[in-house]
Amino acid sequence: MTLVATLTRVSGADPGHPVEPVAASVAERVTTIEHDDGQALLGFAIRLGLTEIEADDAVQETLVKVYLELRRGVAILNPRAWAFRACYRVCMDHHRRSRRQHLALERAGADVFRARGVEADDVSAVWDEVEHLPARQRQVLYLRYVADMTFEDVGSTLGITASAARSHDTQARAFLRRKLGDQTR
Repeated sequence: MTLVATLTRVSGADPGHPVEPVAASVAERVTTIEHDDGQALLGFAIRLGLTEIEADDAVQETLVKVYLELRRGVAILNPRAWAFRACYRVCMDHHRRSRRQHLALERAGADVFRARGVEADDVSAVWDEVEHLPARQRQVLYLRYVADMTFEDVGSTLGITASAARSHDTQARAFLRRKLGDQTR
């Protein structure tokens, strides 16, 4: 299936009916981006740390995003630059999802720890102690390490400054190190 046919299907057009001229011209613009910059986008995604398969998916997602924006009538002055910026965001979203999944596995005490010599009971003990922290420190740790938020995002979510969020994080981790007897960082 060609990219034009795929994009037309994504937009909800009926494959048995002629494609609207606007949709056709948008799909042609995206096809041009794919032809001219597809390999460069793929290389960019790989340099951003994705595997070849993940990078290929990221490029396809990027092209669909370009198509949908153009289809909505958004005036994209430089589609090539827009595509690279969108690809960067897709790759960073992938890294964030991967990190959140890893943190969720850690919190659950998955076998990931055994491979590193850390017992699931140790992980469970840490999160058990987190439950005994003051509410604000507990909230900061959860938002920072489970929800994978930046300190700026944690601060705005909780209605405090990023500096205060960092301070709560530092105090909570210091308490946990003392409580659990681990003086390493």
